[in-house]
Amino acid sequence: MKKSLFMLMLLVASGLNAQNKLTIVIDGIEKLQGQILVGVYDSAGFLRKAAYGVIVKADKNEVTVVIDSIATGKYAVSIFHDENDNYKLDTGQFGIPIEKTGLSNNAKSKTGPPKFNDCAFKLEEDAVIYITLQEFKLPN
Repeated sequence: MKKSLFMLMLLVASGLNAQNKLTIVIDGIEKLQGQILVGVYDSAGFLRKAAYGVIVKADKNEVTVVIDSIATGKYAVSIFHDENDNYKLDTGQFGIPIEKTGLSNNAKSKTGPPKFNDCAFKLEEDAVIYITLQEFKLPN
């Protein structure tokens, strides 16, 4: 009995630290210049501090990013096309992005930054998500 309980505890503990591979397919890249900055966020750091991040060249209309060893959990992905290689999201009047952006679940920003839950997904095993970069447009 003690041995069975110990084995069960080991299985549960190993599941909590599971490492997953997240593949992100990004399309909507029109200008083949600059780079694509990808941030994977947990709820505590959403849009402030990425838990995982990758930068890839914007050299095709569709790029694929693979991030290995992501712990099981709930995450959201935010992406932008840094066309001028300055490592920041350029904004215009009222802080509106002038570079194309994308979010997991292809969530739309309405009148401000998106909410974590609009973009969030559970990562419990290897997964593939698709994100389309878009220009920010004010709602009519």
